[in-house]
Amino acid sequence: MVEVSVIVPTTLPPGATIAPVERLAHEEFDDYEVIVRRDEGAAHARNVGIERASGEKLVFLDDDSIPCEGFLRTASVALDAYPAVAGRVVQPADAPFRDLELPWYDQGDETKPTDLLPGCNMAIRREVLEAVGGFDEETFGWGHEESELAERISREYVIQYVPELVVEHTYVESFRDFLEKSYLLGRADVRWWRLDGKSDRWLVRQSLNTPLHGDTRHETVRRVAQRVGWAIEIVAGR
Repeated sequence: MVEVSVIVPTTLPPGATIAPVERLAHEEFDDYEVIVRRDEGAAHARNVGIERASGEKLVFLDDDSIPCEGFLRTASVALDAYPAVAGRVVQPADAPFRDLELPWYDQGDETKPTDLLPGCNMAIRREVLEAVGGFDEETFGWGHEESELAERISREYVIQYVPELVVEHTYVESFRDFLEKSYLLGRADVRWWRLDGKSDRWLVRQSLNTPLHGDTRHETVRRVAQRVGWAIEIVAGR
């Protein structure tokens, strides 16, 4: 058994360079394993990773997360103190769309309880995942699977934001990527609302009553793409 198991879902082909795997290989901390899963859907891939992992401390990274120096030791110490940990996510200086508000990325300089888990940088004890049931792969393939999990964890445990647990991660690589991500998250919104018992009438009213215009051009574009996702998922789910 290792001290820390790192689980990385990916759509990259076998043989491709996976950023966190390369970075962690240079860590002094060596009591860990990395489990890369190419299963369809991030939620399913993470659940399979949990099953295959030998450690009791589970760390979840995206395939383009770049962990900071000392990342694994920081994660291990944090999980000694807290049942679930949200790390800090910073975007590279040259990342596009840096003006987007991403409240789950950087939650400040002080450690504190939170209900936000960034899927690209989170750590959870195995016992917590066994108690709450893991990721909901039946409802979510990609999009909001970590947020819905955080909601269930928060009912029974504390999620602690630890700003020293840092990864660098680009939210989107291009305008097309931004549109696609916003659209897919819109569809995931509707699946989550349905999981929460919302009716089709409520969904339609939510769609009609939510303003389209944001404070910035990018926020307006995001809302439009999101709204399209809502409409498609509302129709698809009937």
